[in-house]
Amino acid sequence: HPSSLLVSRFSTALDLPQRAAAGAYTQSTMALSARLVVLALSLFPRQSAGFQPRSWVQSPTAPRTAPRVVRHVEIGESVSTQGDELSNGLRSELSEVVREIQHELSERDLDDDTFQIVEGYPFQTYQKDGRAFPLVITPSASFDDSVPMDAWVAAHKETLLQLSLSHGAVLLRGFPVPDAEAFGRSCEGLDLAMTTMEGSAAPRTNIYKDIVFTSNEAPPSEKIPFHHEMAQTAHPPNYVLFFCETPAATGGETPIILSEEVAEYLEVNHPGLANDLETHGVKYQRTMPADDDPESPIGKGWRSTFNVQTEEELEVAIQGSGYESWEWQPNGDLKTVTVAQPSLAFDPRTGRTLFFNAVVAAYVGWEDSRNDPKKSVVLGNGVALDDAVMMDVDRFMTERRVAFPWEANDVLLIDNRVAMHSRNTFERPRRVLASLWGARAGRQPSIPYLNVRGGAGSADSADVVATDPYAELVLRSGDRMPTVGLGLWKVPNDATADTVVNALKLGYRHLDCACDYGNEAEVGEGIKRAIAEGVIGSRGDIWVTSKLWNTYHAAEHVPMAMEKSLEDLGLDYVDLYLIHFPIALKFVPFEERYPPEWVYDPDAAEPRMEYARVSMQETWEAMEKLADNGKARNIGLCNVNTQGLRDLLNYARIPPAVLQVERHAYLQQSNLLRMCEEEGIAVTGFSPLGSSSYVELDMATKSDSALDEPIVAAVAAKYDKSPAQVLLRWGVQTGASVIPKSVKQNRLIENLDIFGFSLSDEDIEKLSSLEKGRRFNDPGDFTQGMNSFCPIYD
Repeated sequence: HPSSLLVSRFSTALDLPQRAAAGAYTQSTMALSARLVVLALSLFPRQSAGFQPRSWVQSPTAPRTAPRVVRHVEIGESVSTQGDELSNGLRSELSEVVREIQHELSERDLDDDTFQIVEGYPFQTYQKDGRAFPLVITPSASFDDSVPMDAWVAAHKETLLQLSLSHGAVLLRGFPVPDAEAFGRSCEGLDLAMTTMEGSAAPRTNIYKDIVFTSNEAPPSEKIPFHHEMAQTAHPPNYVLFFCETPAATGGETPIILSEEVAEYLEVNHPGLANDLETHGVKYQRTMPADDDPESPIGKGWRSTFNVQTEEELEVAIQGSGYESWEWQPNGDLKTVTVAQPSLAFDPRTGRTLFFNAVVAAYVGWEDSRNDPKKSVVLGNGVALDDAVMMDVDRFMTERRVAFPWEANDVLLIDNRVAMHSRNTFERPRRVLASLWGARAGRQPSIPYLNVRGGAGSADSADVVATDPYAELVLRSGDRMPTVGLGLWKVPNDATADTVVNALKLGYRHLDCACDYGNEAEVGEGIKRAIAEGVIGSRGDIWVTSKLWNTYHAAEHVPMAMEKSLEDLGLDYVDLYLIHFPIALKFVPFEERYPPEWVYDPDAAEPRMEYARVSMQETWEAMEKLADNGKARNIGLCNVNTQGLRDLLNYARIPPAVLQVERHAYLQQSNLLRMCEEEGIAVTGFSPLGSSSYVELDMATKSDSALDEPIVAAVAAKYDKSPAQVLLRWGVQTGASVIPKSVKQNRLIENLDIFGFSLSDEDIEKLSSLEKGRRFNDPGDFTQGMNSFCPIYD
């Protein structure tokens, strides 16, 4: 048992056998030793209700092929202050043991060979891009059954969520999930936000902690048509998980289909309806009984739907819940009509169009003594749906569905935006449970950052940004990254903290940092001051990006580099961690030189770069562990071309969220941008104003500046903006975020004030005509000054 390590080490530190034999125990020492044993034993078992694991690590005593899991605990303080009778020497000794153990554990992690992706099941289908649907994951030979499933899920949460986004659905088969409680704890391990069941049409029974429910209590003879869970409500869940406790005697599958596949079929075969759905959305009409009707697939009553008892309470609760109207029926039923809901939607995480709704489920399946399915859904403008078209869409979905037979202990994770599900009829016994969840926990759904148009912090400036469609980029994780950030490259150390505080006062909420910039400690000081002075409310109000330097690409060095940046920044996590260059250099210890820069030995007769034989795959797999353990909420890379990106996508479990590259009017990288758009990867353009940062480095001349282009001047005059503002607006309006750098107050204001106006298509085209293919930041050029030659773009 992993706790035996701690018990053994504490026992040694306390010298328990000798002290016991000599009768040297005091009351406080005995109490402390008992407390330590209990504490050690508590590190491995079931989690207490509501506990969110901070990080999970492999036990030092476990063989590499059979990882065991314990969690970090903050015990140094509690150990060192127990009991006045405990001697200072023993107290110090115990604290040192705790520090040693925590340090030892912090350098371990769960192996990624505890699971395997299995293909070839007869029920799996494959998409045009090779994605298996559903993706099937099983334990590998090295999986340790004594590891609680919730711990394993917590250690791989980002991997599982990203795979569900990429594939639509992930089937976990053969894992130790024996019952509803284990399923519920496993769901909690994903660290997702709780979601409300308000508006759900299906009757459900709570099984465990209000997070595990019966999936649908409709009779076995009732087929549940395809739908996105609770898509008829104002706040549908982001993720749906199913758990098979008991498979059906026959039937009872949970068929699934990719929503984008249905959207594509609709657009090709029924473009009229596709246009109507996109333009108007749909309204759902349903009559609810007062109490749940177990004989109806949509029989959830209004009392349980809105958690009320009386009609008066209902009329209060239904306000602002996404209903356009409601009407009491003579028998106490409630007839409701929702506001228009999107039904053909754009997924900003991937750029795909989705058939996101419950239209087919309502039109085909919302039938009971109170409801006529053909009247249960209409277009948002009140026009009825075409029956023949709806039947054809239902037929297509039935033909294309994937229906796998449930096995006991199966868990199915569905991204509720990407895949739809249904239920086949069955013969009892069958018990399939469900758990519904929102977005990833730990951040606000959007990041408030204020434009300076009306003055920092003003209400109208917030409205300007909030209504601008280019103010944020939605990443694969669902996190929202502000499109204008403060670049911190070349900001002097003695000016960095003040610059950060000032920028945050002006409204910046995105800081772009890197180990190589050599000023992360000062950035951290600025963040700390901004919080203390009330400039920002908390760490969660800002977006912080950092980057892995070239000398730390080896798997064992990636987490060290991450921890060093976090220590300097004074943070527990970064929002985005990027591989700075696709260049692996020989490791330089922190104590020898930090940041280590490009050359291995600056004091050598001929200082030069020295390479390390580390593949990008090794580095990326180490980056994925940072995403799984929460140190980096998103991961990505910089300075990679299309082929390097495509190669990485072939093995990435967690695809890059962001690619940061040099991008400005002279180097627009259109093909790279198009590929990223197709793969759901956001792009950040550094040096968005071109040559200005490179003139003093002799990597550009003043004549290389796009700011002096007559076209730029003409467009700027048209909008009453500066040349810099129209170039930055061009950057975000053509699909990227930008990170201009400045320490000057007027430039900081100017660079952020690019919202509230929009460049016309004609002006976008004029600015795009400035393309020259001019790259300023090219290792193939500047490394030659380091007695080296390192081209990466050729």
